[in-house]
This record gives sequence, C-alpha cells and structure tokens, in this order.
Amino acid sequence: MKLLYYLPAFGGPNLYYKMGILHYNIHYIFNQTKQPFDIITNLYEVDPKILTGLRDFLSKQTCIANVHITAKKGVLTELFLTNPHNTKIDNYDYILFILDDVKLHQVNIDNMIKIKEKFKIEILSPKIINSTHRFMYNGNNALTINSCLEVYCLLMTPKDMMRFFSIHTVQNKWMWGPDLLWDHFNIKVGLYNKNSCIHMLRPAGNRTEAEKCMWNYCRKLPNNLKRLINKIFEGHITPPPKEVFNF
Repeated sequence: MKLLYYLPAFGGPNLYYKMGILHYNIHYIFNQTKQPFDIITNLYEVDPKILTGLRDFLSKQTCIANVHITAKKGVLTELFLTNPHNTKIDNYDYILFILDDVKLHQVNIDNMIKIKEKFKIEILSPKIINSTHRFMYNGNNALTINSCLEVYCLLMTPKDMMRFFSIHTVQNKWMWGPDLLWDHFNIKVGLYNKNSCIHMLRPAGNRTEAEKCMWNYCRKLPNNLKRLINKIFEGHITPPPKEVFNF
C-alpha cells in the first residue's frame, strides 16, 4: 500500500507544538504500516529558516520516504489547491488529509481502509474530539453516513481527493460551507466513531472573514439550503446521520 500524508497547511502560531504533533503522527502511522510513506505539505511561513528546518526535520525521519514542501503565503485552499505537487497524488493508493493541529489518538489505518471500501465511502473521517460540531465526537454508533462532515482528518483515494478539491475554491480560503454540502455534491462521507483524533488547538483564523467567504461561496445555492446551512452553522440544529451501522 502506498500512503500519502497530506498536510494542507502548516505553520504558526504554535509552530513548535505543531512540529511535535507532526512527529507523533508520522511515527504513529509508521508503527502500524511498517513501511515508509511520503508527505506533501504547504508551508505558509515564507521564511527560509523555517522551510530549511522543516525539510531537515522530515528528511531525518526514517518513516518518511519522500518529502514535498511548498512555501507560500496564504490560507488553506489558497495553498493546497495550488500546490504543484498535487500532480503526484495519483501515485498513491490512499491519502490521509490532516490539519496541522490534529493529533491521531486511536486510529487504525488498515481498519479505516476496510470500512471505507466495505461501505463504499468516498471520504471517511474518524471521530474528532474537540471539534466545532458535537456530531463529530458525540456519536455512539460505530459508523454513520452523514450529510455534514467537518474537515479535520480525511481518508481518501486519489479519485476521492480530486472530487474533494473540486468542491473548494481559492476564494473560500477557510473552507467553511462545503463541509455542510456533501449531499449537494453527491459525495458519500462517513464518520467512523471507533477511531478518534484530537483537535489540539483552538481555531486561530479570522471568523468574520471566514463567514463572509462562506456566504459568498454559498450565494448561488437555493434559499432553503442556505437557511439549513445557517441553522447548522449557528448551532440551532444538529444534522442527524443518514445511515447508522453498529458492529
């Protein structure tokens, strides 16, 4: 199995703390797979010292086979949608798309792959402790098929990742909105509650700007869908799972 660890954006604040999370995560995976894997990351600290330091750090990790780093000022989609190394994605069987402040807690990559394939899920997430929405960490079912799924740690194939990329825009750089629109895009997503990650840091982004970008992104949606998104976004309703599996 060829696995790619994909960091959509990496940098400060809390840079060294995040380096610790990265070190933990890559060794956590290697201890399971027993084979080196590649990493693509988008460094948003345009600082030669940080770039050199990150490259040196990753090159010394025996669990990493190839390191592909792009340094560019920007936020999330501004970085990962324009990363020149995206042309390499087809070389892998599976991709773990994971934010820089998310720590693997109880994750078994092989089991997640089996669940993904068995239930024909395009994008699968483990439970996320300290997520924004309660449905990402408060479920008791083994697996749910969802209409909404927050983006913290996603397991995908290259084909799935291209679909994931296609629903995002550079203008909606904080990624708010599409995580509530999976049904609209006809993408099957699941939440695997038997595995979990921890969101380690509080959001440091510009909420006002992110919300403005989201509503601009959603401006062409039907009004009933806009109202639903607003209710979920404001926490007035919790989107129930579409399907539930216990095993």
